[in-house]
Amino acid sequence: MSNHKKVTSPNKVAIACVALLAVLVICGVDGLINGNKIYEGVVIGDVAVGGLTKDEAVDCVSGEYSQRVSSNVATFFTTQDNLDNPKTTDTDANIEEQISYEQSLSNRTQWTIPSNEVEATLDIDSLVEQAFEVGRNDGSIIGRIGAGIFGKHIPLTCSYNDEKIASLSDQMTSAVGNKRINFGISINDGVASVTNGNDGNEVTAEWLASHLNETFLGTEPATKIVLETQYMPLQANEDDAKKAAGTVNASIAAGASFVYGDQTWNASSADLGNLITTNLSEEGEGRWALSPIFDESKTKNALLSSLHSNIDSDGLQVSFAKDGNGQITVSSNAKGTAPVASDVMDTLNTTFFVQETRTQAPQISVPSTDIPSSLSFEDAKSFGLITDLSSFTTQYSSGNEARVNNIHTAADLLSCSIAKANGGSWSFNDIAGEATSDKGYQAAGAIVGGEYSDAVGGGICQVATTVFNSVYLAGYPIEKRYNHTLYIESYPKGRDAAIAYPDLDLVWKNDTSSDVLVMMSYTSTSVTATLWGVDPQYQVSTEYGEWKKGEPYSTTYKTDDTLASGKEYVKTTGVDGSSITIVRTVKDHEGKILHEDSFTSTYAPKNKVVVKGTA
Repeated sequence: MSNHKKVTSPNKVAIACVALLAVLVICGVDGLINGNKIYEGVVIGDVAVGGLTKDEAVDCVSGEYSQRVSSNVATFFTTQDNLDNPKTTDTDANIEEQISYEQSLSNRTQWTIPSNEVEATLDIDSLVEQAFEVGRNDGSIIGRIGAGIFGKHIPLTCSYNDEKIASLSDQMTSAVGNKRINFGISINDGVASVTNGNDGNEVTAEWLASHLNETFLGTEPATKIVLETQYMPLQANEDDAKKAAGTVNASIAAGASFVYGDQTWNASSADLGNLITTNLSEEGEGRWALSPIFDESKTKNALLSSLHSNIDSDGLQVSFAKDGNGQITVSSNAKGTAPVASDVMDTLNTTFFVQETRTQAPQISVPSTDIPSSLSFEDAKSFGLITDLSSFTTQYSSGNEARVNNIHTAADLLSCSIAKANGGSWSFNDIAGEATSDKGYQAAGAIVGGEYSDAVGGGICQVATTVFNSVYLAGYPIEKRYNHTLYIESYPKGRDAAIAYPDLDLVWKNDTSSDVLVMMSYTSTSVTATLWGVDPQYQVSTEYGEWKKGEPYSTTYKTDDTLASGKEYVKTTGVDGSSITIVRTVKDHEGKILHEDSFTSTYAPKNKVVVKGTA
């Protein structure tokens, strides 16, 4: 048998070389033509972007969708009947300061939601980047061929402020359904017990976001949608809650010892119970676990108040500074070390909880760190250099979008403002300025001439009232404060504050040796003012006087040429005027009276307004 070598034909080699050369040439030409362009067949939303550069695609997609997202409005109704017969949201009945928060919610039948209320954004740059990667890092040559033959669609989705979406869906659920409440636990005096739950029918955040997407990305500038609920079964049942309660009771039975240097905090079962909450986590499709965990904020505060830094608190001074990005830096004269409460959290949540009842208190070490002279706001809180001195929240319904916008605008202008130490003055008008449309304020419900009407900036007095009450409770001297013309039941009696630039202002003074930082926060239904700094340990008490009757109300008449002659209705009910005096007493930590402040509020009558038809 003879062996023969297999010889490659010169023709085959030549053909292979030619084919390779052709591929290289084609790729080179393609690279020159399409190297910086999106491949054909790619579509973003309704916009074909094949053959465009990234910049060209951004311009095309932005031209198609940016205006929609910024201007389209969705209105949701509780029922089809309310959709067919919508209410006007700016009627006197919906001016928020006339009625209580609870009453305004119970009257709610519709929600008009522009994109800015939920902070809707469309990330066009990211969408274009996805389109550009088709046929490159996304699917390579096969992906490119597929896009050319079948097309490649990049879907559009807006992103939202999750807290605002959740708040709106909760409001809607309250109107048309009932919220799911899982079984859980409550801990009182060191003993955990089960709290009841129920399944629900909710307007879910996902449903709401989906319909907002359809509106903000659609061609219709305004849409009307009837709310729909989804059945929400329990995630944690009674047995799950019993198991979690048993774990807590077994774990905290003997208390715990926290050791920091030469200090020890022997926490009782009741102390520990106050720090524990639960976490509900998904472990698989339809399977949930209810587990006890330590609440981070409560645990840090408890550790920092029980294990003291080696700081002379009597001489502690801090100052605040805000940079161009709005970030707060805290400087102090503190020296020494402080407990690092945050490092304890992992230890507690991974090793503390047991199934067998403890008979001996576990010992937990708390590390320390040097205190720098300048640090972030969050670190200053963690080290215990600053604390929240007081906080006050007022509520409102989100039905009057313009008023809510004004509240949020004023709160943003005031947030992170600073009352400097040793007599520094804080003025609402100096910080926020006049409420004008160029700052984003809109016409909304306000008290004008003793009646409820519309004015640019309507609603900012609620922000002033919120700040006033926080300062009032903290004990700082208040130099200027004016009550509203009309009495408002939603606020503590005699403790409202009106603003009218430049005449009516809210002014208070910082009489301590450390700066005070004013932080504002809000949701779609509430605004909060919190003061931060070194606690002067003021003791504040209030003595409320009796209401005194004032001027009686009168009746005024207005005409309406759209109402039949002989018909009439009461537009605004009448309320007599009144006055009240309250006295605030502020003492130092030893009980010595520092100052007594009298606040007298005189409210004008709210005139009755009757509308008569002339048609």
